[in-house]
Amino acid sequence: MPSKPSVDFKECLKDSPVFRSSLDSAEQDIEHLEAKLERLVKVCNIMIETGKTFKKASSDFIVGVRDLASYFKTDDLLNNCLSKFAHEMTEMLKYFTILLDQANRSVCQNIQKLIKTDIKKVKDSRKDFEKISDDLDSALNRNSNVPRTKVQECEEAKNILTSKRSGFAHASLDYVFQINVLHSKKRFDVLETMLSFMHAHSTYFHQGHDLFNEFDPEMKSITGQVDELREKAKQERREMEERHTLVQKKDLSQITSSIHGENGVIEGYLFKKTSKGFKSWVRSSNTRQLVRRWFAIQNNQLIYKKRSGSHNALSIMEEDLRLCTVKPAYDTERRFCFEVLSPTRSHLLQADSDEDCKMWITEITSGISRAFKDAENQELKQEEDDPSPQENKTDETELPTTPKLSKAQIRLQQLFSIPGNDHCCDCGSKDPRWASLNLGITLCIECSGIHRSFGVHLSKVRSITLDAWEPEQLKVMAELGNDIINRIFEKNVDETIATRATAECKRSIRESWIKAKYVQKAFVMKLPGPKTTAGKKIRGWSVKKKLRRSPEKVTGDQSDNDLDVTSGLMEGKNNSKAVMSVSTNNVLNDSDSGIGASATDVIVFGTDLELPDLGRSISIESSDESDTGLDEGEDSQSTTSWEDMSKLDPNMLLYKAAQARNLTVMLEALANGADPNWVNEEEEGRTPLMKAVETGSDKASNILC
Repeated sequence: MPSKPSVDFKECLKDSPVFRSSLDSAEQDIEHLEAKLERLVKVCNIMIETGKTFKKASSDFIVGVRDLASYFKTDDLLNNCLSKFAHEMTEMLKYFTILLDQANRSVCQNIQKLIKTDIKKVKDSRKDFEKISDDLDSALNRNSNVPRTKVQECEEAKNILTSKRSGFAHASLDYVFQINVLHSKKRFDVLETMLSFMHAHSTYFHQGHDLFNEFDPEMKSITGQVDELREKAKQERREMEERHTLVQKKDLSQITSSIHGENGVIEGYLFKKTSKGFKSWVRSSNTRQLVRRWFAIQNNQLIYKKRSGSHNALSIMEEDLRLCTVKPAYDTERRFCFEVLSPTRSHLLQADSDEDCKMWITEITSGISRAFKDAENQELKQEEDDPSPQENKTDETELPTTPKLSKAQIRLQQLFSIPGNDHCCDCGSKDPRWASLNLGITLCIECSGIHRSFGVHLSKVRSITLDAWEPEQLKVMAELGNDIINRIFEKNVDETIATRATAECKRSIRESWIKAKYVQKAFVMKLPGPKTTAGKKIRGWSVKKKLRRSPEKVTGDQSDNDLDVTSGLMEGKNNSKAVMSVSTNNVLNDSDSGIGASATDVIVFGTDLELPDLGRSISIESSDESDTGLDEGEDSQSTTSWEDMSKLDPNMLLYKAAQARNLTVMLEALANGADPNWVNEEEEGRTPLMKAVETGSDKASNILC
């Protein structure tokens, strides 16, 4: 049934009190309607914003479900089910997004249009009506006040009144028209708006219903799988309870045997000694309880690692079992001990029982035999593949297994063979392609840019594959390496000063780390004072001389892998090792030192901070043979002259290290603040560079230039 006009057109021409009363009533109704509509728009906007918050939280929840699915990536059932759940929730979230959009368009936009268009027209017409009504009242007053005697004024007042009455009639009719139009339009506009919003809801729920109707068989299947998993878990729990019963019936010594063999790898726990002394066994620094190491025989090597820590952080006790022998140890107070002997050192190990001790001796003996057999089999295989040495020599360059490499590739392989060089020295990124020539390290492109920004006085950066290299520069790299430099510059790392750089860190973190490490030298261990950590007075110091050896006399790594290597500074538990190597060769005596020091009163710099001799694996093309051949009168433990501890400072240490051609100690002296241009007044004003030139060491000269 059509609604009646709220204001009668006939009454508006009379401008009667009835017209004015109905007009006031209509205006109040419009104001009330406008307030209701504005409130509806406001709460609709709040609803939409709340929906967006819900959408964001739901989206985060879906991301969390996907992350949980990635945790179960090895479990196909859980990974697939969680991924499907995340997919279904994502689809529902898309439908919800459409619902929010429909709410904005159907409610907010339509109601705003009704307010800003139709109600605004009524308000504009009202202003025109009120203005013309005031003008009509003024014309009536003027017409009534004109004297009868003034004919001309009476005529003018009459004409104005006639004009104003005509304007009032038209304005009032327009105003009433706008009121009545709004009165009739508001009904279907509001209904149409809400109907559109309800249609949007209906579509949303229909889409969700259809989506889950399709997913319902999958959900029923997953429900069955959940029941199966629950039953399987109950069964496994019952089986585990049965296992505990079996454990109680068995001999505990059989269960806790410290030796296990699988796939040719023999492994288990043993106690080992430290390098500090024959009476000191490995102990925890916190609880002072004995701590075992996990030993293994694999690849013809005897290796060990800590129970906790990185899975790959292992140490090699003996690199080649063919050079070793094993025997029971009867001259120690501890039980179940045996010795592993090699040409350079002896290792005393302890098993958990006498049976385990015998088993370890048997297995190591078998490992030694296998090592010899493997070497023989490898030689036989090489002879079968290459029966004619002369022919092999002729066709060596044409073998498909040894493709021809460029100089840059060969240089890269050579540098990567140095310990630690296959990762960036500062952030640990794999396969670095840049190097610092004066530091002897390899760098990734990000860290190399920061090194370059600090200037060549700190780091001389060069590309490994793109730039040309001098033989002397490769010699420096071969004698140093990332492992040695980090044992110097990262000895006492304090991450409160700078956060450690990683491969994925920001440039600001990387720059702060490199600046603290090389510019501020914040993590370098300072030179020792006149006393050791045990309070014993140190009377002298010296630098281990880097000997010049011919290639045929290189015997490989002479360092003790069983040592706890700290730095070039030999103090604490490493002090005994440094002194022992010196005193054995009678280098130190009263006439040599001039200070009356015994072998237990001195420090040898550079004894433990050595890389394996890579002379045979790194080929250096150079006409300069100053670093080849063994110095006359020098043995394998030569040192520079002994100095009093009062002369130990970074400058003198750098000077003596240059004299000894020991690059590692030179780097440590520079890290402690040594001046490359320092002048030694006691030796006719010589500088470390002059001493390096005098000894004929191009490598030491490259470090100082």
